[in-house]
Amino acid sequence: PYLMVAHQYTRYLGDLFGGQMMSGMARRSLSLENGDGTAFYTFDDIPSAKDFITEWYTSLNALDLTQQQKEDIVDEANLVFELNIDVLQELTGSPLKAMLTLAVNSLKEKRLWPFLG
Repeated sequence: PYLMVAHQYTRYLGDLFGGQMMSGMARRSLSLENGDGTAFYTFDDIPSAKDFITEWYTSLNALDLTQQQKEDIVDEANLVFELNIDVLQELTGSPLKAMLTLAVNSLKEKRLWPFLG
């Protein structure tokens, strides 16, 4: 079950962190109105993305995981990102893939897995 951390990360933190940019780009490039098709980027119950992310990382770092488990989580998260890119590519073509790839690379550059140390 510890690999579920990777899925939680990509769904919640990935969408929360990059969601504002991604939803705006998707609405413009796909001519979506009224939030149609981008509701999964809306987090009404999270008033502060920064505070939520900080708390999430604090909880993540408190988990009792081996180094191998941490590496497995990172590998799983990278796989999930790749699969999400593939799905969006199949559904919408290269513009959205480019946006998602940009977001993923941006997240990776910010050392999103600080517990690897």
